[in-house]
Amino acid sequence: MPQSTQIFFILLAFFTLFSALCVVLFRSLIYSALSMIGSFLGVAGIYILLHAELVAAAQVLIYVGAISVLVIFAIMLTRQRSGDISLFFHKQAWVALPPVIVAAIVVVAVLATAGYNATTEMQNPVDEEIAALLFNEYTFPFELVSLALLVAVMGAILLAKREKKE
Repeated sequence: MPQSTQIFFILLAFFTLFSALCVVLFRSLIYSALSMIGSFLGVAGIYILLHAELVAAAQVLIYVGAISVLVIFAIMLTRQRSGDISLFFHKQAWVALPPVIVAAIVVVAVLATAGYNATTEMQNPVDEEIAALLFNEYTFPFELVSLALLVAVMGAILLAKREKKE
């Protein structure tokens, strides 16, 4: 990896991790949703560094464009802009500390002992192959996912209209 690519990767990784941390720590749901968009954009940037432009475009279109708008739409419809601090930090959260520590030790041990075989060959399939699979072999699952998203949006609108009438 050239030095400039490493620098961009480190910057994007820190940006993505910082945005993901902000998603969890912000008290305002709108700020959390905007931080989620930043995290999604950071992941798309990492995909671009990996020369997976189609996956990066799908990340931006699906996650930044559709999912984030759906989350912001749901926040606006529920009129719940922030939450009580007791909703975010449960009194029994300390129970999760030992599994988190064990998981961190396992991740560090695996990463420290893993033998990475770097190759100069490109491992990513070309965009045409992915598009051919998506629109030929996996057309039905692709359309099912789009139908499920459409039903979710229609259900949110229906619930919002019903809530206003009462």
